[in-house]
Amino acid sequence: MIDQFTIHGHRGCRGLLPENTIPAFHKAIDIGCHFLEMDVVITKDKQVLVSHEPWLNHEICTAPDGKVLTLENEKQYNLYDMTYDQIRQIDCGSIGHPRFKEQRPMPAYKPLLSDMIDSMEAYTKSRGLVPVGYNIELKRVPEDDGVFHPGAEEFSKLLIDVLRAKKVINRSIFQTFDIECMQVGHRIAPELLQSFLVDNDNDAPTNIENLGYMPPIYGPYFKQIDSEMMAFANSVNLKVIPWTVNEESDMLRLIKMGISGLISDYPDRAVKIITTGILD
Repeated sequence: MIDQFTIHGHRGCRGLLPENTIPAFHKAIDIGCHFLEMDVVITKDKQVLVSHEPWLNHEICTAPDGKVLTLENEKQYNLYDMTYDQIRQIDCGSIGHPRFKEQRPMPAYKPLLSDMIDSMEAYTKSRGLVPVGYNIELKRVPEDDGVFHPGAEEFSKLLIDVLRAKKVINRSIFQTFDIECMQVGHRIAPELLQSFLVDNDNDAPTNIENLGYMPPIYGPYFKQIDSEMMAFANSVNLKVIPWTVNEESDMLRLIKMGISGLISDYPDRAVKIITTGILD
């Protein structure tokens, strides 16, 4: 699926609907995304949950006890200390997102990865659409092992087990900033495409050297991309799929530089660029 230019709906389509929710992923499919980009964390009962933070984000969620979530208290609502039955009752869509003014608020919950995949598979099949791909980011910070998530080995295996059980591993991407998770995923599921996310001042060869092997995809912050990075990527057949590109001018510039895809909160803008012939 990555042999063509691919559009990845960031957290579904965060600019339009509540992030990492089933309605947002359905909308991303309707828009024409090739991949649904999402984040996963782990619950107390070891289920793989679609969520950017391993706690309740004060910007988008309401607290289950009726208190007001704030930046100061949000980490007290640790998802790794909650079962999915508890998390399923929490609204993370009705208040909208203060930084995405075009987003349409609606009641929404954090889905299990397995349930989200089931919903997307049924959605595309019922509409006669090509099956969508899944670009899944593991949110691990090593110093938070045992506090907000399990260690790299268990975390990676829990995710890969879901992809295998749902039979979508052949059209999924395993992405993370965490080198240890990358290495574990590469070892236990060599057939699974990987994207190495980066956000540092190292050049691409140094980052790849630190990883220890050549992944098929390199995922830099879009502002880090320059001609030197693209020349290196072309020389080693490394596909560059940056995050998170929201402005049409940046999309157009990067596409002309030779990126292989892009991740966006507004995938509709990328689809417009690709389908209107603006690149010709």
